[in-house]
Amino acid sequence: MMSYKTSSIPSELITINFKQAPCNFISCFSIRRVYNHRKISLNIKEINQRLDDIVKEKEKYQLQLMSMSNTINHPQQRPETSSFVDVSKLCGRHKEKAEILNYLWGGSGEEETVELIPTISIVGMGGLGKTALAQLIYNDDDVQGHFDRVIWVCVSDLFYEKRVARAIIQGLEKLSDAAAYGLESNPLQVLLERISSFIRAMKYFLILDDVWDGNKGERWEGLKTTFKFGAPGSRILVTTRDVEVAKMMGSSPSQIISLEKLGNEQCWSIIKHIALEGRDDQNLEKIGREIAEKCKGLPLAAKTLGSLLKSKRSKREWQSVLNSEIWKLELAQKDIFAPLLLSYYDLPAPVKRCFVCCVLFPKDHRIFPHVLIPQWMAMGYLGSDGNADLESKGEEYFRILVDRSFFQDFTMLEGDIFFCKMHDMVHDFARYLAENEFAIKGINSDHLTIDGSKNRHLTVMIDEGIPFPTSISGAEKLRALITSTGEGALTYEALRGLFNHCRRLRLLSFGWPDGTDHLCKEIPEGIGKLIHLRFLHLGSNKKLERLPKALCNLLNLEFLELWCCANLKQLPDSIGKLINLRYLCTVGCSALTQYPKGVQKLTSLRHLTGLIARADRNDAKEFCLADLGNLKHLHLLYLKVVGNSIDMEQAREAQLQDPQWLCIFLAGSIQRADIIAALDPHRNIPHLGFSGNYGFD
Repeated sequence: MMSYKTSSIPSELITINFKQAPCNFISCFSIRRVYNHRKISLNIKEINQRLDDIVKEKEKYQLQLMSMSNTINHPQQRPETSSFVDVSKLCGRHKEKAEILNYLWGGSGEEETVELIPTISIVGMGGLGKTALAQLIYNDDDVQGHFDRVIWVCVSDLFYEKRVARAIIQGLEKLSDAAAYGLESNPLQVLLERISSFIRAMKYFLILDDVWDGNKGERWEGLKTTFKFGAPGSRILVTTRDVEVAKMMGSSPSQIISLEKLGNEQCWSIIKHIALEGRDDQNLEKIGREIAEKCKGLPLAAKTLGSLLKSKRSKREWQSVLNSEIWKLELAQKDIFAPLLLSYYDLPAPVKRCFVCCVLFPKDHRIFPHVLIPQWMAMGYLGSDGNADLESKGEEYFRILVDRSFFQDFTMLEGDIFFCKMHDMVHDFARYLAENEFAIKGINSDHLTIDGSKNRHLTVMIDEGIPFPTSISGAEKLRALITSTGEGALTYEALRGLFNHCRRLRLLSFGWPDGTDHLCKEIPEGIGKLIHLRFLHLGSNKKLERLPKALCNLLNLEFLELWCCANLKQLPDSIGKLINLRYLCTVGCSALTQYPKGVQKLTSLRHLTGLIARADRNDAKEFCLADLGNLKHLHLLYLKVVGNSIDMEQAREAQLQDPQWLCIFLAGSIQRADIIAALDPHRNIPHLGFSGNYGFD
């Protein structure tokens, strides 16, 4: 815990030094300044005392000092294809697939009525490949052609009726994410009526993946009643670990497909395909087959071990995996945990921290690398190299976790991973490693108590109709807080109390990157007390109209997400004080008509999406094209150009430093050819485009 205390001191010094104006003899001895410096001095003294104690213990136990670097030794580069292997095609599930398809074509053997849409359930323990099999069915061309609509909804153990209903509507009506978020304010009954109206006389196929607690049967009734309005031939497919859940969802015994464990030969086939990329290697096959026996028939275990062995090229390294003491640990007896432990302990030390941090996301959550990496940065997991390219280091760590199969279900954009997910068994494993330091808590009252001596990172899940707690006991030492709430839960008073008690926060997120939250219209000025804050996510908050001036006192802030804050009317004029800001997004802030001039001072920016720049003149208050010349580190720029003409002189001053991504939106009468000629972007920019909505739906 001492590392937490030491990491806070630089933030305090930066803030104090920046806020203090050049002083004369008298002001230098102001009471507040003396108090601040004395407070830091006492902290340093306490840390030095603790270090002395550690040194004494080192000598007492004759411990040897070893050097540990954050650098990662790179093995010889090999093709990165295994991360996206569809294991379901390799693990012998052809019989189960054929059985499910027979049900879909109408061979269920059950009487089909208007009141009862046939529901097939895939049941099995975690890691057996239930989701992979369901994906294989979902992506089948014959299935897609047989039904009017095929909808995939991931339910997970955090079950919210409105979220499931919204996801069904999104699939039925083929809505964009932004349009689907717009449904959040509708009551559940309105959403259900919209579903029933749309599917009337429609033959649909609905897949409900990862359905959990059968005790929530009453909460499913409204949704189940809605499903019956589909046309004859409609089908529902459920994946679950619990046969009782399958029965609750309406599956008869003949409609329940229980997945069995794989044979050793099938596990070896998966390992071989990933680790050896399909080639034969007689020197490794005998050891590989022995390792396959340790998979206990789980496809996920085989995939994890294959990804681990891919980086091991010699017989000695494979033998080391086979003979590892980890197999003997009590924890390793939990089926999938042994392969995960082997893969985890083989990770570089800094990557291990980054992996465990992912437990802050709930199961089946969409994980966006462009959000995850700044979170790692905010927590100090990528080091503190000033303005060095920490994003590249984060991408490297993320790629290592991808290659080791800690992530799955990849959605690609222009050849890069846009978002992915974490298997729920991998999530359970991360939660075990995190112990009490990372916690996810549900709330059903106005008070929350956490273990202040252990909990440093907290995710709070608040159901619809429950207010955000007015007090959080033990929150004084929190470093990360992520909230997901219903409409109206985050009141002005609740936020004020939060800012007063959680002053050590480095990461604060109101609402998921792929979800919707509802802040009040204004944020208290007390947010300026969070001087350690690096990461602030306010996205998708439709009520938010303005940002407090005190936000610009967060001099350590690196990430500011304002995506789809549709009623946000302006950014603070003093935003230029955020000199460490690396990421700013205002895409979807439709009420925002200009950027303040101070943005030109944000010279650390790497990602700037939603920028509004005036082209026809160099305005004293508005951001203009010429001001782009100060932002020399941009990697991604989504730019809205306003005005009916181009001031060529200021356009030449823009001097775009070859960003990797450049998307330009023209809001006036300026033509595409004119803006290209004026800005003269390098023709080798990998991603250059023009769009009416910044390239986002």
